[in-house]
Amino acid sequence: MDISRRAIEILTSVDLIAAEDTRVSQKLLSNIGLKKRIIAHHRFNEQGSSQGIISLLKEGKSVALVSDSGTPCLSDPGALLVSEARKAKINVLAIPGPSALTAALSVCGFYSKHMNFNGFLPSRGAARKMIIAQAARQSGLQVFFEAPHRLQTTVKDLMEVFGTDRPVAVCKELTKLFERTIESTLGNFYELIDKAKFDMRGEFVIVVKGLAIEPDSGDAEVKKVLKVLLEELALKDAVRIAVQLTGKSRKLVYGRALEIREK
Repeated sequence: MDISRRAIEILTSVDLIAAEDTRVSQKLLSNIGLKKRIIAHHRFNEQGSSQGIISLLKEGKSVALVSDSGTPCLSDPGALLVSEARKAKINVLAIPGPSALTAALSVCGFYSKHMNFNGFLPSRGAARKMIIAQAARQSGLQVFFEAPHRLQTTVKDLMEVFGTDRPVAVCKELTKLFERTIESTLGNFYELIDKAKFDMRGEFVIVVKGLAIEPDSGDAEVKKVLKVLLEELALKDAVRIAVQLTGKSRKLVYGRALEIREK
């Protein structure tokens, strides 16, 4: 269990705790010998819960916000509550603690001055394809969170756009008992999964290495983006989004889109 002395001091001093899962947080409090009132604050009740917590804060109560694992507001509930607290002129303090994002960056073995955090991808559709297509064009590290039941599908989708040879570090169960990090290529890692040589249990962070050089200014970039978008979108919509992603002229993008569609 990773928890700082300051975090324990805060949990000890507050009037109540807002938790993503009260059962998980109760185990945490039991481990550090605390008994506190815990209220549920998760993605299914976030709107109403936020207003209730703001009311308590206005009454002078102090509230600590915790998530099941990792850090609130990073693919976990909390952003709405913090926003409402700011609007109400309520002071919000950050209590640094375990974060799968920063933990993965520290052990992946890739160096870059730039990083793009994509969180959990949409499960399907044009939005998913667009995010992957845009990420593949970046020179910085591309970080994704993923659940075990979707890991194979996501690695396959990334491989089809980034390429089989793109370096990747897959971090499993960071800071937990069965922590493991595999540095490979997307193609080789997918093969491990496909041949059942990788334990799929746990929570995962996927760190894909960015492009070694900036994308060229030719047609290759436009065609690559269009091929992905045209699988899901009408020609007009694919062209509009491709223009936004690549920065190329609409005339050029439209011409390449027609060529791809005809083929």
